[in-house]
Amino acid sequence: MISVLLADSSAVNRSLLKEIILKSEKLSCLGEAASYSELKALSNRLKPNVIIADKSIFDSERASSFSEYCNNSEIPTLIFISQGEKNYYSSKNIKFIEKPKLITFSSEKLDEYSKGLCQILMDLKCNLLLENHPNSLYSTVKEDGSLVNPIPSLSKDFSNRKYKAVLVGVSTGGPGALLEFLKGIGQNFPLPIFITQHIDSFFDKNLINWLSKEAKLPVHLAENNAKALPGHVYFAPSDQHLTFIPYPEDDFHMILNHDAPVNFLRPAVDKMFESAAKVLGQNCIAVILTGMGADGSKECLHLKKLGAYTITQDKDSSVIYGMPKAAFEIGASCEVLSLNQIPERLWSLVGANRS
Repeated sequence: MISVLLADSSAVNRSLLKEIILKSEKLSCLGEAASYSELKALSNRLKPNVIIADKSIFDSERASSFSEYCNNSEIPTLIFISQGEKNYYSSKNIKFIEKPKLITFSSEKLDEYSKGLCQILMDLKCNLLLENHPNSLYSTVKEDGSLVNPIPSLSKDFSNRKYKAVLVGVSTGGPGALLEFLKGIGQNFPLPIFITQHIDSFFDKNLINWLSKEAKLPVHLAENNAKALPGHVYFAPSDQHLTFIPYPEDDFHMILNHDAPVNFLRPAVDKMFESAAKVLGQNCIAVILTGMGADGSKECLHLKKLGAYTITQDKDSSVIYGMPKAAFEIGASCEVLSLNQIPERLWSLVGANRS
């Protein structure tokens, strides 16, 4: 259970956020603060796991309150900023997101937002201590080794292909989803797996070390002009696009670059998919997992049109059904699967049984 301290000058906003928190079995509301001075006093006394604060609570105190808090707070904090407001610098303990229009939420949207907020807070809390990151709610394999949700038979049009790589795009909710995904893949997968996860610079090395330890797979930060090995997992480093280049002796190599952000994102899923379309063509598998926004959808459709196999995560198993939804709605999915089904589909695509 993650204990949350709310800080907002609006009693209405605090009430709505408290309702969202109470809908989650993994969150508890420890207290409420209506001012910055009250926030400091309560955080010192109650010692919450995380804090949710509206930026206005700092602005109304004094000009230096905001920078003082960001520079000195040791408690992971999610700060709401206004729609369209500048996205302030981030640190290991601070994350900024745009304030939702909570007053318009229906009961269904409250449930969905509660789920997404829970995962954001879990990711934030575990930035420095990933070994405590909670597993996904969706387990791929039962204790007896059987599959949770068997998948339909694969179309003959996509069997017996000589696939060269699996490409995965993911954002909010990624760490927990990726852990289950990689556990489901298991060892000795015959293709390299490339992942673009929207992530802050302080987090990427901790993430791959944690995933390597927990999933018991070789997980690396991608290196420039390096050959990819079967069964190995490669992450785009923070602030660098992961792309590919043909290589006569080894088929293709990874290439990292600092090209302009795509839709304000670097690394960008679209950039990785676009490069794969040029170098790998139909001989790749593209997967879009949980995340906000639409990164990856445009180039996922391009890959599908080239003949590549494309998979998007379904709504029920997604923490945030943004990126998968955007791809699905433009017709970029060959198949929509739950998180626990995707690894088995990848094994069937490469014509092998999961070990």
